[in-house]
Amino acid sequence: MRILLSALILLVLSSGATTASESEMAEVTGEALYFERVAAPPNARLEVVLQDISRPGMAAERLGEMIVENAGQPPYAFRIEYDPAEIDPRHTYSVAARLYDGDRLLFVTDQVHQVITRGFPSTATLRMRRVSSVPAHPFGELPATFKGTLPCADCPGIDYHLNLLDDGVYFLRQTYQDRDGGRFDDIGRYLLSSDREQLTLYGGREAPLRFAILAPDTLRLLDRDGGHIESELNYNLERQPEFEPLEPQLLLRGMYRYFADAGRFRECLTGLEMPVAQEADNRALEEAYLAARESPGAEIMASLEGRIAQRMPMEGPGLVPTLVPERFIGIWPELSCPPPMKLADLRNTYWRLSLLDSEGVRRAPDQREPHLVFHEEDRLAGSDGCNRVIGAYELEDASIEFSRLATTRMACPEGMEQASRFLQVLEEVKQYRIIGRHLEMLDEAGNLRLRFEAVALY
Repeated sequence: MRILLSALILLVLSSGATTASESEMAEVTGEALYFERVAAPPNARLEVVLQDISRPGMAAERLGEMIVENAGQPPYAFRIEYDPAEIDPRHTYSVAARLYDGDRLLFVTDQVHQVITRGFPSTATLRMRRVSSVPAHPFGELPATFKGTLPCADCPGIDYHLNLLDDGVYFLRQTYQDRDGGRFDDIGRYLLSSDREQLTLYGGREAPLRFAILAPDTLRLLDRDGGHIESELNYNLERQPEFEPLEPQLLLRGMYRYFADAGRFRECLTGLEMPVAQEADNRALEEAYLAARESPGAEIMASLEGRIAQRMPMEGPGLVPTLVPERFIGIWPELSCPPPMKLADLRNTYWRLSLLDSEGVRRAPDQREPHLVFHEEDRLAGSDGCNRVIGAYELEDASIEFSRLATTRMACPEGMEQASRFLQVLEEVKQYRIIGRHLEMLDEAGNLRLRFEAVALY
């Protein structure tokens, strides 16, 4: 009897412990969907996973998943539980979705949807694309190093050392040959164009650098407008057999916080969150922060000259990016980092026309500017700069075709000729690509006919 009573007590205690553990679980929520106008098969299976994608060159580590048999039609709501104790604030986490018909993969997310850490929420909307339209990553396994010596107007050449990391971050070093003080470092985020044919570096310079992806191991520098440079000189960067780490040294701006005797810095251009080494000008940074903070652990904008070195962390294996604060400049409590650069969505974005057949676009006073908005269900709306425009569009991979274009018929004081030419070119374009915050449209021969700029998201 005593043994039975003890067993019952242990059972109750263990049940209570399980309940307490479960009550401490957290969750990631959201929905997965696709916009292709096809129905999912009746027995479609949805799989959504929460994963740690922090380790370059290694498979993502799963923290949780949700599998739904006979999922029905999109949108698909998902909810994934995870243990907060398994979350490392230094790591990067994402959710990804796949839709199957039996063992055949139908739709998959082809963009990284970050959650939980680094300022990202615990909810996400996952857009899936049909597998036939999802190309493999053009560079294969990352990180990767590209090098080359490119032409220079007033020196023998410029040595490029470009590192592409697997979290969308790049480090770049340009060294001008035979020039004292001719080394310049830059960091930022890189984006692939929607057609996977161009790579754009968005960093601290005034204009982004654009490269054509000639092959997985070859990049060719383009001009500022994305056109090919007509020259017999070498403008190519070649992938190196091994990844060659780079420690950039430059002026940095980001959100700094000091908590539990340790400083952390979230750099604005890249989003990298790094521990701060307790050396060089670290003391000045700490003292300025402590004098200005309103609450313990609050983030404050700081600027400094620093170096991003690879160091062993206080805990955990492997080298991690670490900020060495070489010269403290100042703190700015009223400022914060802008949103990170990301590829704009074609749909539900206000696209303002900026280039029409290699010419700048004129905007008449007291008239609407030329623009387009691609709504759901393939509906088009906008203005030609004089009259409202409506119509329909059809997408197939990187191809686009407009139909049923119509306008109101008001006479405008200015811009009638430009408006007419805009509509004519729209009917001639056959391809499109999105490069960062710009939309480019090309004709059947691949000539650039229209360029738009993303102004505001709905």
